[in-house]
Amino acid sequence: MNKELHKQQDIVEPDNSSLTRPKLDQDVLGPSPSDVGTVYYSESARRPDGENDVKSSLSMRSMNTTTQDEYRRQEAGRLYNVLNEAYFLPTDDDEFTRLNKQHLAVVIALSSLYTAPQVVETILAKREGEQQKILDVGCGTGVWTVAMAKAFPHCEVVGIDLAPVPLESEAIPPNCRFELDDVNNSLTHYHDLFSVVHARFIGAGLRDHKKCKEEIERCLKPGGIVLWMDGDYDMCTKERDVYSVPASDAHPDGSWFTRILFETSRATLQMGVSDLFAMSSMLSLGLWDDPLLDPETCGAGDLFMPIGPWATDPNPLQNQRLSHVGTLIRQDLSNGHRALHAPLRKVGISAETCNEWSELADKGIALNSPSAILHLNVHEEMNEMKKPLFLRFACAWGRRRAAPGKPAPPLPPVSPSTEREDDLPSSLPPYPFFDLFESKEQAKESYERRNKSKTYTPPPNPPGLQA
Repeated sequence: MNKELHKQQDIVEPDNSSLTRPKLDQDVLGPSPSDVGTVYYSESARRPDGENDVKSSLSMRSMNTTTQDEYRRQEAGRLYNVLNEAYFLPTDDDEFTRLNKQHLAVVIALSSLYTAPQVVETILAKREGEQQKILDVGCGTGVWTVAMAKAFPHCEVVGIDLAPVPLESEAIPPNCRFELDDVNNSLTHYHDLFSVVHARFIGAGLRDHKKCKEEIERCLKPGGIVLWMDGDYDMCTKERDVYSVPASDAHPDGSWFTRILFETSRATLQMGVSDLFAMSSMLSLGLWDDPLLDPETCGAGDLFMPIGPWATDPNPLQNQRLSHVGTLIRQDLSNGHRALHAPLRKVGISAETCNEWSELADKGIALNSPSAILHLNVHEEMNEMKKPLFLRFACAWGRRRAAPGKPAPPLPPVSPSTEREDDLPSSLPPYPFFDLFESKEQAKESYERRNKSKTYTPPPNPPGLQA
């Protein structure tokens, strides 16, 4: 691997060896109205004015008196969180490994831990007499949270999730902590406290996306920035502005992986668990109309990730980057689509059908590379593999107003600083598949153009959703 690109990996590559060792105990702040144990006031929940949110405090309980397995249930051989039924993905070592690969792919593509890097770094710059705070909502394995704590050692970094992070105490920087919490139950104990709030890939666990989005934005202090990123549950073709067709009897040459995502989105919507289509649409249109945010500070973007190492570039370093990202995303999706069987089974799709779809999806993902396509024997179920696919991540950001109807405070001045050790080498060119939008009109035009491509006949409803 190229030395310069490997330098970045040395800094951000997660250590999966800790997944099999004892994990960190974390405080529970507000997971569920029914999850009430020993009530106490945690320093992490104490507000600067000395008051505590009553609803949150009633849900606090120390994990020192329990085991972490109390917060996980077993279903079909996988472990799931017990605090929020809306979030349908597992919380076990296999899932932690998948999430860490996904994180690494995003960081390599962005050349950063975050979007809007200049604004984020200006806000978080060290200033005398101030301590900036960072909140990671839905922190998963804690890999982003820990990386930010190391990159900004003068900041306080908090990660919250529905399940304990798979980290040992000694792996946690002194300026970093983790807590169990559920944004669906409100985050009033975090309101007005944070300079940066990061919410990445949490849409699957939100029962009311609009309400939760506003709740997360309220955690910002005036001038703070929120950073959203979530996946599109429709796959894009190589053209990027055309959606892939889910395989069905009407479209035998469609994508089986797209079919699994389509059925998952339809199942969660009909069960009243989560509207995955709405989450993607909401972020695709940006945050310009959010009352709490200053529209002049908002931006949005579409980050396209190749599924498999098929994308190429004349620049050798860029070519290596695209190959690495594509390989990581292929591994991410190969490990992830079987975790989606749980919601599919609940709407009447048999285990046999789920397994058949996943086997066909596996063949497609595995063969989605130039070398594999050249040696592909013609097989009807795998025609789609001759059509490389992109996974789209919708990104949106914006800064909180100084007061209702007012603009955000001006960004503070910062003195020139030396390059941080986790910065990418300047020789790495910009990622070629990140489309940025500076206005809601640009974002809307891209959103509408892509959705006009949905002219296919939807697959028939599964048994559990028949009228």
